[in-house]
Amino acid sequence: MVLLPLSLNYSRIEIEGNEKIKNFDMNCIKFIIGRIIYSSVVFVKTTETEKYNHHSVINSDTWIKHIGKNYLEYVQLLIDLKYINRKPYVVGEESFGYGFLKPLRFSRVFAEVIQIKSADDLKSTTTKTSYVKKYEKPLIDFFDYTKFSIDTELAENDVFEAYFMEGKYPIKISHGEPDKEGLATYSYYLMAMKNMVKFMNGIYSFSRGSDKVGKGYKTVGRFYNPFARLNKEIRKLMFYDNRKIHEIDLKNSIPYFLSNYLSSVRYRVSKKRLDRINSSFHIYMNSESLKTCMDTEVNDFKNLCVSGGVYDVFIDRLMEIYGEEWGKEYKRLFLVNYTNCYEKNRELTKKLLLAMFFAKNSQYEKVQQVFAERYPVIYDFLKTKKKQGYKKISKQLFEMEGFMIVDVLAKELTKEYRREMPVFTIHDSIATTSEHVETVKSYFNNVFHQRYGNAPTLSIS
Repeated sequence: MVLLPLSLNYSRIEIEGNEKIKNFDMNCIKFIIGRIIYSSVVFVKTTETEKYNHHSVINSDTWIKHIGKNYLEYVQLLIDLKYINRKPYVVGEESFGYGFLKPLRFSRVFAEVIQIKSADDLKSTTTKTSYVKKYEKPLIDFFDYTKFSIDTELAENDVFEAYFMEGKYPIKISHGEPDKEGLATYSYYLMAMKNMVKFMNGIYSFSRGSDKVGKGYKTVGRFYNPFARLNKEIRKLMFYDNRKIHEIDLKNSIPYFLSNYLSSVRYRVSKKRLDRINSSFHIYMNSESLKTCMDTEVNDFKNLCVSGGVYDVFIDRLMEIYGEEWGKEYKRLFLVNYTNCYEKNRELTKKLLLAMFFAKNSQYEKVQQVFAERYPVIYDFLKTKKKQGYKKISKQLFEMEGFMIVDVLAKELTKEYRREMPVFTIHDSIATTSEHVETVKSYFNNVFHQRYGNAPTLSIS
């Protein structure tokens, strides 16, 4: 499967190709175009963003392996038609840079399956460590690219609409370049489509953290897999063995695990903490009432998490404290214009609260203020905990989530149903085919009741 831009005239290419190249193969042209698009967008881990490159650096060995030694004829044809250009040879990378001419860049794309020489060599499966390969094998084995199918036209349309709402396409171009926001939006759109192509072509990678236990190791935390990396618009259209895949999602996952974590910690009551809370929130309490207050707050927080309404109670106050900046914050984070509706207000509230839980104490001060107004004791505990290392809480919560979703739910399901039930994890969700949804829901309720004495609210998509 390759991605192809809608901006090119493929009939013209085929006519010109048959005239100029002996034994012309349109698949070779589509492979070249597809590789240029595929390599034009990359994920930059340090900034957690997608980067678009105007020219894709591609080694000639790639062309020779999949097209043949006459690949230059195909490249030259596209150059002569003024569809692509080629940058000078890049010393060190031993490659040329290939890119579309300016009028053809930033096009919508479509996916097409082609036949190309040595296509199987493009498939790959990698695991971060041998521990992942060993411990996650029951889940990795489900990733057989021949069993997945998807309506690629519908998928592209849904992804496009998710990123380019309200007439934001075509993106604004000034002096041949798009504005910063438009380029970022296009890069996210293109990366979503690229991930779909990688997935359907069987290019898989798996990773998970590990901890030493006794003389050995065990995997912990979130399980990063190809299905979890797909955009939700693409996942909801995926089929496995011609059966629709559905996600059983744990609502309010991080707050839910946080509430259960808070129930298990030993909360140290000290004069310093008492004085700090009293001075900050203008309430008087002694050590006994502080412990009672903490228990009350944790129970209230947990009840909201279990019912699925934890974000709702913060929406109005956050909108009030952000004021006119609320809509601007939404646009900054989601790259689409803000309209005042419950769905978008909840979406932004969720984003801000989760960011605050994982961020340094010096960040998201407005969100901290709102949270502290309702839960002053919990807030003080979290703030104190972060001073010991702000990443410790996120690590703890991801380990709790990973243990329940991956090690308890997913692996037990694969063990009991002996490969009859496909199981895919998406951090706080389990995905499976239609006929197994009710079984997974029942498992969710049972294992969470056994572990925590309560079961979270679930949503099915």
